[in-house]
Amino acid sequence: MTPGRRRALQVLAYVAVALLLAVFARHVDWRAAAAAARSADLPLLVLAAVLSLLSLTLKGVRWWVFLRAIGVRSLWLVLRATYAGASLNNLLVAQGGEGARVLLVSRATGVSSAGVLAALALERALDMLCYLLLLVGAAWLLPLPPAVVRWRGAAGVTLVVALGLTVVLVTRGGPAATAPRRVGRLYDYLRRFRAGAGVVASPARLGICALLSVAAWALQVATYHVVAIAAHSALPLAGSVSALLAVGISFLFRATPGNVGVFQMVYAVAAGSFGMNEGAAVAVAGLIQIVQVGPTVLVGTLVAPLGAGRARQPPAP
Repeated sequence: MTPGRRRALQVLAYVAVALLLAVFARHVDWRAAAAAARSADLPLLVLAAVLSLLSLTLKGVRWWVFLRAIGVRSLWLVLRATYAGASLNNLLVAQGGEGARVLLVSRATGVSSAGVLAALALERALDMLCYLLLLVGAAWLLPLPPAVVRWRGAAGVTLVVALGLTVVLVTRGGPAATAPRRVGRLYDYLRRFRAGAGVVASPARLGICALLSVAAWALQVATYHVVAIAAHSALPLAGSVSALLAVGISFLFRATPGNVGVFQMVYAVAAGSFGMNEGAAVAVAGLIQIVQVGPTVLVGTLVAPLGAGRARQPPAP
């Protein structure tokens, strides 16, 4: 596909999302939404913000567990990069924060960016696997809407395939063949990426990081549900889980910075299947984004410059 055609398809997708948001906004009782947001319990919102930051912190620790194998010993550096990357992801349409995470850690430690990127790829793969595990488990154990339950079979198959791909990624290959000159640099980078994945992905690290991933997702579920309780909503736990799963899918395509608007629409559709009216759902979704995005951007902005140094620690042999 040519760049021009790809760009045209992106523009059409953005226009379609904008039209959907406009139609959705016309049916929302904004007065009810504003009233629900104003009446929210402030201490519970603060608790939700703390839970959200703890979830992000666990994700940073998970990445650090992988990075230690290639010589990145500073947990604080990795956490700074994680906060800064998440802050950028909330402010930009694209996932530019992921590249910033790799750059900050690589520049500050002198470790090859290929190895840092390999650790990040494994960290993101575990995140996806835990999302699929949550989807499959919730579809079988919780009274979710039929629209979600019908996807449990496909999610199970996807989970098995994703596990297989992860095993392939972390399996060390044999000696590399000689690369053609015209692709030598790219081939060398991919070779170092594959080698880095093989180094960081020991069974012990994968087990520790899997537990951290489960804990991080549990904190996300808690964040969503505490905000719903703070807004005096009767949404059950299954409703918060369903909304989290639906919103997770919506982030595959970012149409706005932080997915503002799309987040509220998807949350309202998911919560509406549990009897929640659109005005209250929009209020809860807006509060969720406030407790997630606000503290993350604040912390990320404060700590991002601290990770911009170059090679402050020698890489491990």
